[in-house]
Amino acid sequence: MLVLTRKKGQSLVIGRDIRVVVVEVTGDFVRLGIEAPPEVAVYREEIYRTVQEENRAATTSAKILKEIKGQVKRS
Repeated sequence: MLVLTRKKGQSLVIGRDIRVVVVEVTGDFVRLGIEAPPEVAVYREEIYRTVQEENRAATTSAKILKEIKGQVKRS
């Protein structure tokens, strides 16, 4: 992991077109602004993990449903 020190108003650039700006620092909280192209999805990590888990569950459910339908057709 790369660790950088930034102050309010300072930023960092990821690749050519993603910019992360420190908007505010209050106690233990840091507010970040993110400038990225519309095709780049930006999520908080906990939301991203939830979406990934739901996608895995949906994929698993779809596979199971397909298998059940195949078994029913064979019967």
